This record gives sequence, structure tokens and C-alpha cells, in this order.
Amino acid sequence: MFLKFLKVGRPVQFMLILVFAVLFWLKYFILTQPVQMNFEELPMPLFQLVSSLLGGQEFLSKAIALSLLVINALLLSRLNIKFIVLKSRTYLPSFIFLLVVSSFLPLQCLNPVVFASIFMLFAIEAILGTFKKEGLAYEYFLASFLVSTGSLFYARGAYLMFIIWIGLSLFRNFRWREWIFTIIGFMLPYLFLFSWYYLTGQELISRWQGMITNFLPDHDFGLFNRYYILFYAFLALLILLASRKMISNYQGLKIYVRKFYRLNFWIFAVTLFVYFSLYSRSVELIYFSGFAIAYILSYYFFNLRSKLTGEILFGLLFAGYVMLLITS
Repeated sequence: MFLKFLKVGRPVQFMLILVFAVLFWLKYFILTQPVQMNFEELPMPLFQLVSSLLGGQEFLSKAIALSLLVINALLLSRLNIKFIVLKSRTYLPSFIFLLVVSSFLPLQCLNPVVFASIFMLFAIEAILGTFKKEGLAYEYFLASFLVSTGSLFYARGAYLMFIIWIGLSLFRNFRWREWIFTIIGFMLPYLFLFSWYYLTGQELISRWQGMITNFLPDHDFGLFNRYYILFYAFLALLILLASRKMISNYQGLKIYVRKFYRLNFWIFAVTLFVYFSLYSRSVELIYFSGFAIAYILSYYFFNLRSKLTGEILFGLLFAGYVMLLITS
């Protein structure tokens, strides 16, 4: 019944998202987290600025992080409300995103990805708006600018430029100017930043070298205990089932919706590739893959013939999160 309730778009679901977000994070608002995350070797300039302004106020930092996570979740559902890629105007993607991203409990703190992911969602929205647009699509300049700005909070968010280029390939015929827009858009925030460093007499080379260190490979799979492994194994099973359902229904989808889910696939694939090949310690990348997971699972639950099966699977996913809360 809970899944059925979430699938129907109602104003009360908005309040429910807020309530569950607080419940998901409540434990570590009260207790000290057992694992302290080190997100990057040297914090990127904008995240460093935010951290210094907060001055180590843990409760306020977590409250801000949770608020930004909720904004992420609501922006994710706004994509469906604006572009109609599911059967209903629903907050189900928001709920799934909250659950998946909150599942690794040490991430329930102020982190650079929660900022970068907001910029990425606005970039995705800009890309989706270019379908069948006449003339040059300046939205790709904006999308690249947003991704670049997000990377000034979280350096590895720069890899999302591949998503911008994939989106450009999916939604537009080749126009070389639009590809140039993406490069200019990405360069501008860094140009502004280093112009500021230069005008204020700061050392440019050391600043640049500090940023580059954040791109060095960093591997550590030891962050996961057996309960996390069980939860993510079940989540992977759901993703496989959802992907199979998507493939079987793919030809019957509208062209626009097909392109959306192809972009969705590439967000997931690029993030997974970056994680397993380069940064297996960077569990925070789940924020980016969470976009794709939220929509592929939402599609699956909307299109399951057996409503009972959907309720059971969704209930097991929720129970898995409760298990993590109890055992962590």
C-alpha cells in the first residue's frame, strides 16, 4: 500500500518526503558517526569556503546537508513533472533517491557532493529542454558552466562533463558550435577563480596542484561491512530487474522518453566506471548514480504487472535501510 500511495502525485507526499528525510538522518543527528569521511585530499575552493563559514558547527552542518539533500530529491521529481517521463506526477523518484543516497550512513554529514549534485540536476534539466529545439542550443553552455561550478565544490564532479557530451549527442544533431559552447562553459568558472587568485596575489601554481591531487586514484573497498554488501546486492538485483523491464518495453516508449532513459543509463554507467576504476573510496559518488537509480526503479515499480510483487520488493528495500540503521 505504501508504494501505491507514493506512485500517485499528491501534495501530502511533499510533507512525507520531508518527514522521511529527517527520519533517515535522525540517528546521526543524535549520535556521533563511527566513520569520519575524508572526501578529497584538499577541499575544493567553494566547499572550503562553506566549511570555514560554518566553523565546525556539526549540527548546523548536518542540517544544511540534509536540507540540500531534500532539495536534490525534489529537483529530481521536478524533472518528471516538467518532462513527463513517468506515468504520473509523482514523488516516488524523490523517495527512492533519498533512501539510496542516505543508505551509506557515514555520508550523513556536510559533504561536497550534495552541492555539486544540485548543479548537475539543473544541467540535466537544461539538456532535456533542448529536444527538437530550433537553432543553436545555448543550454549546453549553461549545462557545462553548471557542472564546472559544481566541480569547484567537488572536483570529481568534473567527470560529469562526459554526461553533457553524451546528452549533446543524444538530443542534438551535430553542430560544432554547441560542442565549443561546452568547452567555454566549463572553462569560465575556473577562469574567474584563478583571476581572483591572481588579483588577490595568491600563488596560482600551488592552488592548481592542490586541485589536481583530488583526481589521483584512490581505492578502498573496506568501508563496507556485510550488511552494506547485502543491501547493495539487493539494490543491484532490483536495478537488473528494472533494466530488463526497460529493455523489453523500450520500443514502445516515445522517442523523447527513450532518449531520457538512455541518458539515465549513461549517468549510471559513467559514475560506476569512475567509481570502480579510479575512486572506490569515493562512496559519495552514489549521489550521481542515485539520479539514475531513482528513475529506473520508479519506472520498474510503475510498470510491474503484479502490484503485490512491487509492494514486497519496495518493502524489502525499505527494510534493508532499517537494517543498516540498526546495525551501523
